Amino acid sequence: MALINHAKREINAKIVYYGREGAGKRVSLQYLYDRIKPSLRGELKTLPASGDTLLFFDFSPFEQPVLGGYRVRFHMYSLIGRVANPAAWKMTLKGADGVVIVADASPEMVPAARESVSRLREFLAAYGVGLHDIPCVLQLNRVGSGLQASDADIAAELDVPDMRTCFSEAVSGEGVLEALSLLSRDIMARIGQDEALRTEGRTITSEVERDADISHVSIAIVNEDLVRKFGPDQSIAIADTHTTGGDDRERLQVVLAGEGVACSEGAVRVPLEISLGGLSRRLVLSIAIEPA
Repeated sequence: MALINHAKREINAKIVYYGREGAGKRVSLQYLYDRIKPSLRGELKTLPASGDTLLFFDFSPFEQPVLGGYRVRFHMYSLIGRVANPAAWKMTLKGADGVVIVADASPEMVPAARESVSRLREFLAAYGVGLHDIPCVLQLNRVGSGLQASDADIAAELDVPDMRTCFSEAVSGEGVLEALSLLSRDIMARIGQDEALRTEGRTITSEVERDADISHVSIAIVNEDLVRKFGPDQSIAIADTHTTGGDDRERLQVVLAGEGVACSEGAVRVPLEISLGGLSRRLVLSIAIEPA
């Protein structure tokens, strides 16, 4: 579970990009890092880790507090290059709140990718965690051309048929932000259910109108000072929590408000209502559409 620092009113979640050498982990993290405003991210660093190389940085996906006045910070980790010591992966995965499995989608690489997923299960099992016990997304990197199999078919071949999947081209960045958004949505939903945040009288973030733009077929779901681009089919990082009983007022919920999405004068406005702890606030997500 994410670490909650009550003194700083900050929630820290760990995300690990996992996969074989050459799958696209490093370029994916570099792509993400380059598209986050410097004031909202930490330094991109590398450190030795059990004889291998750890790449990491941290960033805040929201400029305003979103959960009971708490800010959220994601800590991104991956091992890069050829990993000689399996213990390095085990160490890196410890305490992970979510995993992006980056796999080469080429047909000839499926057996190696399936073996890699099997090893991931072993690493997590060492901490008493199953692959489906934490949020995971399968990012299928299209290294070559001529790929005909669907993402669902490849996921089934990798023995993760029920996992969220998306195709990507790590070098161009296509699909990289989509994978992170899918994962962050699940992580935020779990954080919203944390007992430590269910305090009576705690408020959710105040109403903020967020601006966005479309550039090179990408959308930035941001407020006016944040640079963070998302794919066209991507959901906002905080989404509705599916409840399984209990008091719904104690769970984070994000739903469309009013009459829904409105389009006018080259802009799309999405009214949202965020509820937690019996309190609710509204915000409007504005997406300005500009020619590529």
